[in-house]
Amino acid sequence: MATVVSGEWHFGYGTRFNQKSLKALPAGSVYSEPGGTNHFAQTGDDPVIVQISGYGPTDTRYFNPDDDPELRRR
Repeated sequence: MATVVSGEWHFGYGTRFNQKSLKALPAGSVYSEPGGTNHFAQTGDDPVIVQISGYGPTDTRYFNPDDDPELRRR
């Protein structure tokens, strides 16, 4: 479960980032990220705080490994 505490979070589902698929979630919005479902997010110029809570385990897997910031640092 995720709650947008402040700012505006832009969120969408799919295997590739798609600007047209983003849904704007203003402060106070609550949403869930179903397991095994690819998704992406974006913020604008203003800071955003999102509180994510739930029961684990959890992980982050990049559909395209080239998008993984940890791999880009190597």
